[in-house]
Amino acid sequence: MNIITEHIPSGSFKAFPKSDRILQAYLGTCVGVALYDKAHNVGGMIHILLPSPPTKNRPENPEKYASTGLPILLQALYDLGATPKTLTATIAGGALVGPLSHQDINLDIGGRSMEIAMKVLENENIFIEKSETGGFFTCTLELNLTNGETSIKPAWNKQIKENTECAVPSRKEILKTIESLTPIPQTALKILRIVQEDNYSIENISSELHKDQVLAARTLQMCNAAMFSGKIKIETLKDALLILGETTLINSVITAAIKNYFSQSETMGYSLCRGGMFFHSLGCAVTSEVIARITKKAEPQTAYTAGLLHDIGKVVLDQYIAHLCPLFFRTLHQHKTDYLTLEKKILGITHCETGGILADEWNFSNSLKEVILHHHNPHKCHDHKHLGSIVYVADLIMSRFNTAYETDKMASGNLESILAYLGLKLKDLPDVVDAIPMHVFKMIV
Repeated sequence: MNIITEHIPSGSFKAFPKSDRILQAYLGTCVGVALYDKAHNVGGMIHILLPSPPTKNRPENPEKYASTGLPILLQALYDLGATPKTLTATIAGGALVGPLSHQDINLDIGGRSMEIAMKVLENENIFIEKSETGGFFTCTLELNLTNGETSIKPAWNKQIKENTECAVPSRKEILKTIESLTPIPQTALKILRIVQEDNYSIENISSELHKDQVLAARTLQMCNAAMFSGKIKIETLKDALLILGETTLINSVITAAIKNYFSQSETMGYSLCRGGMFFHSLGCAVTSEVIARITKKAEPQTAYTAGLLHDIGKVVLDQYIAHLCPLFFRTLHQHKTDYLTLEKKILGITHCETGGILADEWNFSNSLKEVILHHHNPHKCHDHKHLGSIVYVADLIMSRFNTAYETDKMASGNLESILAYLGLKLKDLPDVVDAIPMHVFKMIV
């Protein structure tokens, strides 16, 4: 029997009759609900992003809220023949993902989503067979559609001896690894520098891009991705400029180059899935751009680029940490250890420091260098604290709500002060999450 595992992204659901597939959701702050009717052999799963819409108007994406999405899933199951009497539910997620702070407790988005979901099920008289919510770890919720069985497991459900040690790489080895990787193309770096200098024309950028046909082809491929252009076919850079606009075309160039760079890391050390680091960075890029537009504290295109590049150091370190990732993340969850402190202890260097080496090597602007070095601690930024703060908040949102791609745990102890620096309050965070385009949460794993 060939059983297919189907990922359920944040803010979406799926319902099926009995079939040879397993529905799976990675859950951090989000809440997952799996439902199965053994009498009628139908089941489904929803991955809830937020408790309820910010207004009483019908939301654009009702499936991402507990109050509106779960009823839609239930109706889909009823249409397939299920009944409330014969359905059973399993609920997971809503974690206060560590390192924990009082801000997490006060905000508790996952807890409120869980309460609403349970209320919806209670009103439908649906029996909750299993519930593992709250806690402090990322988990996976699975529903086997061949038999209706569900499971809830820690995301890093592997065994490793406590005394396993890691050979700490020397700076010479780190530099050698950097040299062995294919760098970001010179054309992309030149375009990046042109844009950062804020004195450019789209004609100059197009001229540079035409010098690298491989990058130009990848850019068109990126432009044709569903998240940018939908059903419209873009065949030339001129088409891309006319249809998407200058900003999106430039973002596509940089994104295409970064995707190729991240593709060199396939060991799944920092990520739960192959390609996870790139999708996390792309999510941070889009989210940073959204936050910049909301707060008006940084230029949105610069924020997008900074979010895209913030974790480039992880590509270098990924091979060193890959075989010890269960130990790394279990230690992170079980002990009150700062992410960078643990990284420094195990590897002798942090991904921020490694990214700083790359930023110097590739002659990045000072603003990008500061964000790469200090996105975990934006208060350490000297001249670009607003930009560093924006990327920090974007990174934290991705680590809490999109856990399938990376398991970087952003400490949230200074979140309230960082939000205040951006002109936001803690209570505004759900609205920020709500403003993020849904494709960020629905990228295919």
